[in-house]
Amino acid sequence: MTRLEIEQTVESIWALFRETDRRLDQRFEETDRRFRETDQRFEETDQRFRETDRRLDQRFEETDRRLDRRFEATEREIAALSAQTRAAENLFIGKWGRLLEALVRPGAAELFQARGIPVNRTLERVRARQGGEEMELDLLLVNGEALVVVEVKSTLRVDDVRALIEDLKTFPKFFPEYRDYRRFGAVAALAIEEEADRYAYRQGLFVLTMGREELVTLLNDDAFRPKDFALAW
Repeated sequence: MTRLEIEQTVESIWALFRETDRRLDQRFEETDRRFRETDQRFEETDQRFRETDRRLDQRFEETDRRLDRRFEATEREIAALSAQTRAAENLFIGKWGRLLEALVRPGAAELFQARGIPVNRTLERVRARQGGEEMELDLLLVNGEALVVVEVKSTLRVDDVRALIEDLKTFPKFFPEYRDYRRFGAVAALAIEEEADRYAYRQGLFVLTMGREELVTLLNDDAFRPKDFALAW
């Protein structure tokens, strides 16, 4: 190979390198342009996502506000309905209790007289206040030396019996005029739960209920011995 041929070959190689560099530069520029376009698209997409998030947040906030308003309205309606229900129940229980007292009152005195407690006065809805506290008795049956405190319930439970025993314990505080009387207790009810009648029996209380033909009946058997609560404390 002559010197001229060598120089021509070298020049051809350099020309090939320059063309390759040019093409690479073009490729790099094209790739960079595409990256910039991609970045711009990502930015646009991100902006759309942020706008979508903002709108969703607004809708969620508005939905939450609407739900809160509906819940508050529903709670108010439930509270109002509960209050009306309680008022109706209290009215029903109060009237039913008074009816039961009216049914118990005529026959109770005779039953206690048969058990050796000859009461001759019947006092209804007796109230007394002492030291900021109040005691209310459904029925108070009295004679000259003995009395019977009667708690009347539509449904008798153990807690009702315990409440009566507590009233019998603190009775002289509210009614000192009867301090020296023999003091007995009785519960009267249409229905009985939790075996409250047996509990009352064991505590020395009379147990009354309604029998046939709406006549008051004494459930205590002949072996029962009433407790004189005046001697208990």
